[in-house]
Amino acid sequence: MKRILSLIMVLCVAVAMLCSCENQIPEYTRTSFAFDTYVTFRIFKTDGTNTPEAICDSAIALLNDLEGKLSIEKEESEISKLNNLAATAPVKTDEQIYWLLKNCVDISNFTEGAFDITLGEISHLWGFYSDEPEKPDFDKLSSFAGKENYKKIVFDDENKTIFFKDDSFTIDLGAVGKGYALDMLKTLFAESGVVSGLVDFGGSILTVGKYNEGSWTVSVSDGTKDGIVGKITLPAALYSTSNASNRFIEYDGVKYHHIIDGKTAFPSESDVQSVTVICDSGLISDALSTAFFVMGKEKAQEFYKEYPITEFILIDKSGNTYVSDSIVNSFEAE
Repeated sequence: MKRILSLIMVLCVAVAMLCSCENQIPEYTRTSFAFDTYVTFRIFKTDGTNTPEAICDSAIALLNDLEGKLSIEKEESEISKLNNLAATAPVKTDEQIYWLLKNCVDISNFTEGAFDITLGEISHLWGFYSDEPEKPDFDKLSSFAGKENYKKIVFDDENKTIFFKDDSFTIDLGAVGKGYALDMLKTLFAESGVVSGLVDFGGSILTVGKYNEGSWTVSVSDGTKDGIVGKITLPAALYSTSNASNRFIEYDGVKYHHIIDGKTAFPSESDVQSVTVICDSGLISDALSTAFFVMGKEKAQEFYKEYPITEFILIDKSGNTYVSDSIVNSFEAE
């Protein structure tokens, strides 16, 4: 399979610092690779506690460690251990991963399965983790539809064990791994003395502090490969974008994108072309960008009204743009 990676110049969300040329802050930039995509660190100012080089060394080590715990492609990961054993007996897991999974299941319940971490088996059948994928049996795929397997995960808070009620599903954190990693990087940056900086993580963005004592201006994808729908200017935040342009697989001349709707076991066919979700939590922004894409624009807006915990910029397949109320005055359309 030829994986479609978001190269730096064609990220779903591109960061543009729109400040006067004569007042530019010198920056330290470093690019690495984690979670199957590129990650770029840009540090503009620190308090002197650590050098930018040392901070980026720690950040890369953190990502490597976290990927080793979360990746379903690594046999020794915490997630692979659960997928292999949790249907036979409760499995004690890393406390960090325990609470991550419990929070994910809470979000699955709140979104009625529009965000679902139990679609690993379906993604494998589609071939998204294969170098030489074969067209799946669509009838077999349909047999996985609407199972709501996240309701079959049993958590024991006292012993920090996880149990699967049956073996009909596997966990895949692909829809939330980068967002959660950005939460960890946000903490690391704060503890390491980063006063101004950002992380650009293949469609997810973390901005820290202020840029030239002002807000950050972020260019927002319209859901096409290089298209921009507008710019949003806000204080430090986390941004996650979901669209179908950056990762897909092709069978018989038909392209199938990677955002699966658990209700159908097929790629989502909602009326959303692209959605960017903004909040203080990478975990929540990443999960809800997927959920809003799957829900469609009407349900996404209804969810926002009931649970106004994030902001969003949503583009539908007709090219219409919808911006949540609290940030509409901070958004400038192209």
